[in-house]
Amino acid sequence: MASEDDGYVLDADGNRILIGLTLLETREFERLDELILRLSTATTHADRSRNERRWLMLYDRHEAAVRVYLSTENAKALNVLRTERASNDVPFDAADPL
Repeated sequence: MASEDDGYVLDADGNRILIGLTLLETREFERLDELILRLSTATTHADRSRNERRWLMLYDRHEAAVRVYLSTENAKALNVLRTERASNDVPFDAADPL
């Protein structure tokens, strides 16, 4: 379910975490991700349902944070381009797709 590198960043301590989740939440998400992939018939419906609900809650939080993160990164990149164009005396046209 979770891709190997999609949506990960390094936290202040150098731990690889999912954007928007803490280290503990990232580890829990990864554990649940594996568990859901390997669910056997021995797992009760109640356990599966509880695990899936928790996984979905963490996934939704992560995805919301990724959207904000990407938006911020895109805004930074656009500002860099605007600054470069301004320093090269190239007029910036907001309608120009760059």
